[in-house]
Amino acid sequence: MIDSHTHSIHSHDGRERIKTLVSTADKLQLEYYAITEHLDKDYQFGKKERLCRQLNLPLYKKHFDKVKSKYSGNTYLAFGIELGYDKRLEKYYSDIIEKYDFDVVINSVHTIGGIEAYYGDIFKNTSQDEIYNKYLDTLIDLVNAPYNYNIVSHIGYITRYANYENNCLYQDRFKAKIDTLLTLIIAKDKTLEINTHVHKNNMEYLPEYDILKRYYELGGRNITFSSDAHQKEQIAEKYDLAVEVAKEIGFSEWTVYKKQIPHKIKID
Repeated sequence: MIDSHTHSIHSHDGRERIKTLVSTADKLQLEYYAITEHLDKDYQFGKKERLCRQLNLPLYKKHFDKVKSKYSGNTYLAFGIELGYDKRLEKYYSDIIEKYDFDVVINSVHTIGGIEAYYGDIFKNTSQDEIYNKYLDTLIDLVNAPYNYNIVSHIGYITRYANYENNCLYQDRFKAKIDTLLTLIIAKDKTLEINTHVHKNNMEYLPEYDILKRYYELGGRNITFSSDAHQKEQIAEKYDLAVEVAKEIGFSEWTVYKKQIPHKIKID
């Protein structure tokens, strides 16, 4: 098994120490395990969001290196980061990536105009068309970001918290932009994750099945598994489901990153 996306207490919403997560990954006999703390500088553009605790990156690096230096198991421990994308932060994130020797860099959209979808405020008095189109436009900007990232995370994130009659992103009126997004991901040789950290609606993973299928139809082959765990019990959660879905669509390999170089692992 692998897991390309998890969080410790160094993230504002993490619940476990790094050594606890690593111990759990080892017991699960993961071949590859990444800790990818939130760097949510996009929160500075929101009112409620700016109150969230920001990542102390030097301290995170220090603690990760300390745990890794004492680890003697067979799991590859990857030092990673999850960037909260905003176009205004491209230079800042570029400088961070150059400064730190990350194994894997995840690019994510959590906010639109500084407003975090998690809180639900973004959906008030706003049509689904407006919000979903803004979200897709932001994702397209994210894929075109000038810095070196590896994984495009949880496409459909806003559907976790939306309260429309049909929360799905893959609807006819959004398909053209979704195709543009997926084609860009393929052209730039980035990796799409199957993210199973979905607990607030009737979906079990993101992106939706039809988006994953469309990605494959367009020629996309780089996928990875991400539990997006925030506590030890969630590591590799629903991995079997992700394997079943990936194989059904036609994928045969996971893509993982070591020193930001892609490596292929057969899906079993």
